[in-house]
Amino acid sequence: MRSDWLLFLRFLAVGGLNTIFGYVSYAAFVLVGAPLWLAVVGATVLAFLFNFISYGGIVFGSTSHLLLPRFLIFYSGLGILNFVLLRVLTHLNVGSLWAQALLLPVLAVVGFVGMRKFVFRGAKRDIAA
Repeated sequence: MRSDWLLFLRFLAVGGLNTIFGYVSYAAFVLVGAPLWLAVVGATVLAFLFNFISYGGIVFGSTSHLLLPRFLIFYSGLGILNFVLLRVLTHLNVGSLWAQALLLPVLAVVGFVGMRKFVFRGAKRDIAA
């Protein structure tokens, strides 16, 4: 049980790193004068690859390219879940910023469990490392 909490804390720390990377990627595209669509697409592609490597390598101990399709499917599903839950909360008159803030813990837990049980299942990670 202790190792599950350590793994989850590592997952949260890497999530923070991934957020910073995604924002910096987006900002770099914007600052070099890329059109908005290219900034979003470019940053999303870079963030997807970075997130796969960071979650896989740092948290779950596997960056096998064979896991990329499962990662894409799961990450897409997590994005859809986020959007649907945001729509529900905003329909209930919760402001969009508050709604996203309320969903962060839910999405973090769903993200962790999904990556552990679906994307990186079977990957062995030495928690003490």
